[in-house]
Amino acid sequence: ESRFLAGDRRLFFTYRTTLFEEVLLQDTAGFQRAKLLEQRKRHERFGNSLFYLEPNLKENPGGLRDIHNFMWIAKYRYGVLRMRELIPLGLLTPEEYRSFSRCREYLWRVRNALHFRAGRREDRLTFQYQMEIAAEFGYKDRPGMRGVEQFMRRYYQVAAQVGNLSNIFLRLYEEEFRKKPKKRPRELADAFVLLDDKVAVASPEAFVQNPLRLIRLFELSHRLDTQIHPETTRQVCRHLNLVNRELRTNPEACRLFLKIMDGREATVWTLRRMNDTGVLGRFIPEFGRIQGQSQHDLFHVYTVDEHTLLAVESLHKIQAGALSEELPLSTMIVQRVRKLTVLYLAVLFHDIAKGRGDDHSVKGAVITRQIGRRLGLSEGDAELAAWLVENHLVMSRVAFRLDINDPQTVSQFARRVGDQQRLDMLLLLTVADIRAVGPGVWNQWKASLLRRLHQSATEALNRGLFQPLEADRLARGKREAAAKLLAGEAPAAEIHRYLERFSSDYFLSLDPEIIVDHYRALRHELDEPLATAFFTSPVSDTTDLLVYTQDHPGLIARISGALAGDNVNILSANVNTTKDGMALDIFTIQDARGGPIDGEARKERLRTALMKVLLGQVRAADVLAKLDPRQRKRETFHVPPSVLVDNDFSDAHTVLEVSAMDRVGLLYTITRELKRQGIQIRSAKISTYGERAVDVFYVKDLFGLKLDQRKVERMVEGLKRSLDLLEQGREKRPPSPAGAAGAPPAPSTP
Repeated sequence: ESRFLAGDRRLFFTYRTTLFEEVLLQDTAGFQRAKLLEQRKRHERFGNSLFYLEPNLKENPGGLRDIHNFMWIAKYRYGVLRMRELIPLGLLTPEEYRSFSRCREYLWRVRNALHFRAGRREDRLTFQYQMEIAAEFGYKDRPGMRGVEQFMRRYYQVAAQVGNLSNIFLRLYEEEFRKKPKKRPRELADAFVLLDDKVAVASPEAFVQNPLRLIRLFELSHRLDTQIHPETTRQVCRHLNLVNRELRTNPEACRLFLKIMDGREATVWTLRRMNDTGVLGRFIPEFGRIQGQSQHDLFHVYTVDEHTLLAVESLHKIQAGALSEELPLSTMIVQRVRKLTVLYLAVLFHDIAKGRGDDHSVKGAVITRQIGRRLGLSEGDAELAAWLVENHLVMSRVAFRLDINDPQTVSQFARRVGDQQRLDMLLLLTVADIRAVGPGVWNQWKASLLRRLHQSATEALNRGLFQPLEADRLARGKREAAAKLLAGEAPAAEIHRYLERFSSDYFLSLDPEIIVDHYRALRHELDEPLATAFFTSPVSDTTDLLVYTQDHPGLIARISGALAGDNVNILSANVNTTKDGMALDIFTIQDARGGPIDGEARKERLRTALMKVLLGQVRAADVLAKLDPRQRKRETFHVPPSVLVDNDFSDAHTVLEVSAMDRVGLLYTITRELKRQGIQIRSAKISTYGERAVDVFYVKDLFGLKLDQRKVERMVEGLKRSLDLLEQGREKRPPSPAGAAGAPPAPSTP
């Protein structure tokens, strides 16, 4: 890499000629192989993805180094000094040169802005720099998309264009240097040939003569499970203007596209090639609107189109049985889905309305219905795809945020789903969607919750949904089943007295086997001031912590404070009070790495920390005060606290949803405020979405009743005040709430 700047021009060219003739051109094939290997290894270091939250402008796939590699190989192979010199050689069209140049200029501009802001060499486009440079470049917030998201969308589009163009040319170079003799082209149908085991067009004018071939090419590659020749891919990129309204409404083109969506082995690969070349965004222009679209948060790791294709890939892995050990239920269910094409379309379109503002699920259903009709789906199939898109967040919300041990919760969910086919397809869509969000988002805890919800909803559908009196019958049946399992382990009267101490809620929320485990763990410690037990589930990678002690106001706050102080994550809490005033609280927890609590020493340390807090030896607030609540990346983001209340969802409880910045002490702050106001917590679900936490509580007043409007208003104001104090880093006790109106709850979207 050298340029003439000043001095003896003849000397420079003498040096350059000598260098190439006597050194570089001695092993052109070896140089090219080495550079291609180097690029592959570099891409692997970045997960073979250009869709990073904080991309490296130079080294990431689609970055400046890909442009450098293309130029170096071109210089080496063709002896040119500049990229534009490839145009007269017929190796690069003027349009391709302009595209490369525009991409390079854009990356240079962003990198220069990054260096100036950092005051040094800095190639990582971090969250903070993204916001600053977006503002500097003039991007402004608009409905549905923030300015920083518009800026990053432009970056990802440029990176994708660089990646696609460099990939085409590097594959062309590889074809040139293949050592094995080329096979004679084998004719296929309609102007297509098989050239060196790759699908190609027989004539450069094939697409102009019949634009339908632009779709037929991908269907043929899909059906034969064969790659497309790089020169043909190049021709596709040159003729994207042929993918117009006429082609989009062509019945044969739509039929071919639906064949690609049949879920066969090459479906994912084909969709990726269609997306990389731009055909997918042209043929489905609604999809084109989400290409390169990012969401500026810590939860959504990929752009919307990349996330979507990863979701399609996840569904295909389930269908192929590749995840049978991890997802046995999904692997079994997918075999009985009769409308696989509809399911694949729903996965492809589930986020198609992102960036349009309002509820993307509702808008996405309208768009999916329109696309389905345009593609020639029957009215029933178009409606089914639209229903799946509209409800693609419902199952995860119910499973992760609500009390799925409550028959009424399951009954309402089952009514919304309506039948077994929709339930099965919704589970598969939900699993595929969550698995594609980003590393670490999917885990066995979420898998276990979805399995339980699917099983409970299936039972509800088979029985004709829960009847009002059925909850008592179910609780009585579980109590009797637990007594039978314990028969012979203790006197019958003792077992009867123990089980009768609990209300129906306890039995409804647990299986008989778990109830038996609790009895066995507590039998000899029922008279102790504090008893604890740990039950680890390898299926969900979680540990259930059982805490048995005297019930009193603020117990949950103190326990949550002690656990947070010991670096433990609480996923859910099941709160039970016996008829004689004892608390039996079950916390589902994980360590900081997202795994169960392992090792006796670790459990003993946690037991000691709980003992000190619950026996009043230390204050939970003092434990939390020693921790640093700040987290570097999260300081870039702001999540306005939100408090929503639903008094209609449950017959017996007020449902409270609190959304705020995820930080140390959040759960303690919420539960402490509820204690101050004399509010009892029946159960809690703790969810995190990147930098945002969403905690849902089933609560009652001190008399065991749902909260009236006055208490709801006081609770909302008190919680908002406490959350504001936490956000400001203050832990002072706020004054008693005076009572202000709280807004009615609305569905929230992760």
